[in-house]
Amino acid sequence: MLKPKKILFVCTEDWFFNSHFLPLAKAAANLKTVAGVDDVEIYLATTPSDKAPIIEKLGVKIIPVNFDRASMGLISSIKLLFSLFGVFLKTRPDIFHFIALKPIVIGGLVARLFPKSAKVYHLTGQGFVTLSDNSRHQKMRRIFFRLITWYLRRPKSWLLLENPDDGYALEQFGSYPTARQSILGGAGVNTEHLRALPHPDNKIVHLGFVGRLVWSQGVDILIEALDILQQRKIAVQLDLYGEPDLENPKTITLEQLAVWNGRKDVSWHGRSENIREVWQKADMAIVPSRGGEGMPRAMLEAASCGRAVIVTDVPGCRHFVVENRQGYIVPVEDAKALADAIEKLVTDKQLRQKMGDAARQRVLDNFTEQHVINDVQTVYSELL
Repeated sequence: MLKPKKILFVCTEDWFFNSHFLPLAKAAANLKTVAGVDDVEIYLATTPSDKAPIIEKLGVKIIPVNFDRASMGLISSIKLLFSLFGVFLKTRPDIFHFIALKPIVIGGLVARLFPKSAKVYHLTGQGFVTLSDNSRHQKMRRIFFRLITWYLRRPKSWLLLENPDDGYALEQFGSYPTARQSILGGAGVNTEHLRALPHPDNKIVHLGFVGRLVWSQGVDILIEALDILQQRKIAVQLDLYGEPDLENPKTITLEQLAVWNGRKDVSWHGRSENIREVWQKADMAIVPSRGGEGMPRAMLEAASCGRAVIVTDVPGCRHFVVENRQGYIVPVEDAKALADAIEKLVTDKQLRQKMGDAARQRVLDNFTEQHVINDVQTVYSELL
């Protein structure tokens, strides 16, 4: 009997894998059908939490690794190098699949010791190093991106992106074979679960925001836009969903959230376990990001439910939204432009509905979970 093919995912935390990347596990499990593989063993090296049982139900074996996401220091990086080497030596996968910047950089370095294995480098955005003006962070960015282009020049390597801008950014730091590159539809959306919802009949238009409550998400700019709308006597209600990211130095504090939640036009609901209920209530979605993401999942989920979206002009967002079709694209950190866009949709219910319908169709055309599964299976089959 032939040995089973082994696929090892490397991801910082299992909750991140659970919320965004379950289609990858499904793609790996389906290789027995689409690639004629005799059997598949799937592993996930990650920092485990209460989400582990959900992932394990898909046949994924979780291997605990402490990624210490809050630190990129030398000592913690060396510890992670040795931890990953032990995992790689134990599993000896046929395919490594590194997800996000830290696993790509550090895991990719260790994986060089396993030249027979294929490597998939899955860039889910350029991360905090892109947004920071700190000279140390900018130096780190140059080092990281040069390392990635170096990894990609090796045979049996593949780059997965969630928007074309991240590929252009990589090319500034070195050449690599773009023939071994694919752009996914973000993390993919289950459009049967997140189906088109009836448009709400709110007396006051509700704006929906879903995401990690960190400063890079631009919630402060959205609050400024609310102040402008108040001055114009445009009544809206902002529903904030999400939690502070306590391991992120740029998290929004609980004290600041309490101040915002004290406003009459803001309600902070914390983390939502039922995203469909969020978009049943909201009239539109606002994604005021400062950038760094690959393809905001909250944007895709809102669009799948048939909600118009207002986004900033950053990678991922501008790849999904076509201006005046699915919503509006506004400049980064421009509260007035954001307020203007919100006012257009607040005062025109028919336009909101038309853009929401177009957003749903955009997801169906290119950004479903099945699109992601098919694309990843193609890559795995090619590499095997």
